[in-house]
Amino acid sequence: MGSQSPPEESTLEHMALYNLDRARKAVAALQSKPQWEPTDTASFDCMHYLGDAAIANAAAELRLEPGQTVLDLGSGFGGTGRYLYHQHGVSAIGIELQPEIYELAETINQRTVLPPPQTTTTKATPPTSINADFLELTLPHKADHIVSFLCIMHIPDRARLFRKASALLKPSGGLYIEDFYATQSPLDEETARLLREVVFAPHLPSREAYTQDLQAAGFGVVKFHDMTAEWAAFVHARAVAYRLDPGHEASLARFYDTIDLLFAGGQVGGCRITCVNGGEGEVR
Repeated sequence: MGSQSPPEESTLEHMALYNLDRARKAVAALQSKPQWEPTDTASFDCMHYLGDAAIANAAAELRLEPGQTVLDLGSGFGGTGRYLYHQHGVSAIGIELQPEIYELAETINQRTVLPPPQTTTTKATPPTSINADFLELTLPHKADHIVSFLCIMHIPDRARLFRKASALLKPSGGLYIEDFYATQSPLDEETARLLREVVFAPHLPSREAYTQDLQAAGFGVVKFHDMTAEWAAFVHARAVAYRLDPGHEASLARFYDTIDLLFAGGQVGGCRITCVNGGEGEVR
């Protein structure tokens, strides 16, 4: 069940979370403003759980240093890259498959005036995005680190994905992942259906299988941190708050309710995984 792909007539861009009306309206309302600030797009450009705290955690786990290059797999509207550039002085490159989201991300990157990086000395370049399939990506130089927030669940060919990540990273480069995983295997039929048809997650591995997949691609998994309790509380509060919003959209409300239901069901969990390319690693 969990290995099936979403129906052919439905693709990832149809997921309610990626309805671009809100983002387009927000960007259109900013057109007359000469200089944009990060707060102008904050209502929609952070698409992962727990907001900037999640990015700060990734930076700490990877021990980011000024001037390093970080790839953001599934970068969405680019909020992660803008945060990392300002807070840590790194060159962030977003990899986004969906062209409409990529175009909005680049508009925001170009129009937003970011404060200088907080670090005093850095060779970092301002954040940018690439519209590309990560599995087909080529770069002139290897990256120091890769981050991915709630994206890998959408990619069926996990073995190829992790091998590609390893190939794009420098030796001993870091890979930081936030993702769903299966706390029960096999998933029941209804849970698997909701994941396929609403979340566009064709397969959720167990913790053990996730670790094995990464190790098979050459990564040493040094930390697997279970986030299920924190994320369950977050998605529940989000669903309740959105339903109370007078301007809520029915499709997005259903999406938020579904995520809330999945976490409440006890079969879907959340995790933060930190890996080292080519490392042995002892999972903790």
